Amino acid sequence: MKTSKFYTEERSSVVEKMEAIIDTAKVEGRELTEGETTEFDSLNEKANSLESMAKRAASFEALQASKASKSNEVTEENTPKEMRDYSFQDAMKAAYTGRIEGLVKEMDQEARNEARYTGQSFKGIAIPSSILTRAAVGTGAGNSTDVMPWTDQLEANLVLASAGANFYSGVSNMKFPVFSAINSGFVPEAGSSSDAPAANGTATSVTLSPKKLISIVNVSAEAMVQNAGLEAALRRNMAQSVASTLELALLGDADITNAPTSIFLDAASQSVAGTAPTIAELLNMEATLLGNGVNLQGARMAWLLDSGALSEAKQLAQVDNVSPAYDNADKRFLGYFAFTSSNVGGTSGSGTNYMLGDFSKVHIAQFGGLDILVDPYTDGGFGQTRMIITSLVDGDAVQNDTAFVKIANA
Repeated sequence: MKTSKFYTEERSSVVEKMEAIIDTAKVEGRELTEGETTEFDSLNEKANSLESMAKRAASFEALQASKASKSNEVTEENTPKEMRDYSFQDAMKAAYTGRIEGLVKEMDQEARNEARYTGQSFKGIAIPSSILTRAAVGTGAGNSTDVMPWTDQLEANLVLASAGANFYSGVSNMKFPVFSAINSGFVPEAGSSSDAPAANGTATSVTLSPKKLISIVNVSAEAMVQNAGLEAALRRNMAQSVASTLELALLGDADITNAPTSIFLDAASQSVAGTAPTIAELLNMEATLLGNGVNLQGARMAWLLDSGALSEAKQLAQVDNVSPAYDNADKRFLGYFAFTSSNVGGTSGSGTNYMLGDFSKVHIAQFGGLDILVDPYTDGGFGQTRMIITSLVDGDAVQNDTAFVKIANA
């Protein structure tokens, strides 16, 4: 991805060319010719585009710097010892053996104390939210050296978060206000209520509340005791699984029972005349959002594409096979960052799926702690112990019917 400095320097070069056109006309004491006007307008459009790209790149760089800073804050010096030494592996062993002692017992009690305020209930070993938001550094009983916080791993695996969605961890129920319309207008100095704009807007809210998500992990007793790499693998793979399952619900073409409702399903639709969308049809998606009042410059605009859409995007030409619509170096499609996930339009659909929108409207939450319950019987005959890990998550979008447009199963 090109840097904000690159786009800024490119824009400066374009502005110099614009100034040269103006200076030439001034020296010769004349107006711009038709050709100069066309060239000036083209350069001006390019300068505006580069300015927008520089701002988006700067925002992305700031986000990455913030994440790096957040990661660097978790060190052996400023992380409490119990959080450094705690491991999921030890919690699983406690669930397996039924012997809950030491740090696992202490943190289990902390999680249950938290639950008094969050309403969460536990059936097995409880892991508090304070553990999930901290890295495991140093050498603990579970050999959990240099393992990044589980919530950070979860966020890193969310394509929606990369696109600009808001992610919250360790929270309780959250509400976000939604205004259908706010009307403004000028009135005379000594006006009356009849001069005021019509008050036809309504205020509602979108609520995020815990949805139970179950992860199944089969582990041998030997691995739990002897495998020093189990801790990092467990955290990493569980974060990937939870993120993918959550996004399948949020980005699928049908709602899943007991899961968050689909943002993709509720998005406005762009029709496609042929077997694949044309440049004009794709650009019309942007025009639809603009017509819906989305501030394209101030929004966190991005594309989400499935693999089929990505393949089509790379083959599209913007103008007569000269300018590619997809920038493979910057991962941009028609001016906006593009992210790929097989979950876009997933669950029951086929074909190719595109989604364009303002992802600052999306909110994703992870609630409370984790619950680890052991099932020694289901796969016990095969030398495996089934671990059932429960996490609580939710996600939704504010104004998702106006802030997003999709092409489904093209």
